[in-house]
Amino acid sequence: MLTLSHTLDRSLRNADGAYLDQQGLQILSAYVQTYQTRLDAYQQLRDRSTPMIHQALKKLAQVHPELIQQHGQRCLYDMTEVVRYIALSVLRDDETFFKEQMMSWLDTILMAHKRHSHCATAYRYLQEAIAANLSPAANTLISPYLDSVVLALQSHA
Repeated sequence: MLTLSHTLDRSLRNADGAYLDQQGLQILSAYVQTYQTRLDAYQQLRDRSTPMIHQALKKLAQVHPELIQQHGQRCLYDMTEVVRYIALSVLRDDETFFKEQMMSWLDTILMAHKRHSHCATAYRYLQEAIAANLSPAANTLISPYLDSVVLALQSHA
């Protein structure tokens, strides 16, 4: 696993044996300048994800009680993993990491269970919980990841 974002890692590898060019320096500068905001978002997700996931699943249970009775623990596990990878991806500033590590796994799991539309609803509820419970800066960083999850789920529904 890379310790930096794919973009930053690529810039550093391209500069192997030479100085970073202007583009590489800009990538590094942006990474450093946004680190505290990304760290704050990561910490907020780490500290508050469990109650927000429970809130989303509770809301889903009001609409689909049978689904939560049968698959509630699996939903909890899957959503917890997705949020954990979102947090890591935000911290790393690396959308590629999220797509490679999480999206293909999630798609495979949900294809097997054929619950795309229900899951899309659950992740929309999670987006609402995040917007209500985390800072606007954290929400801004996290939303694109959840948007991509919902979009992927809706494309199969």
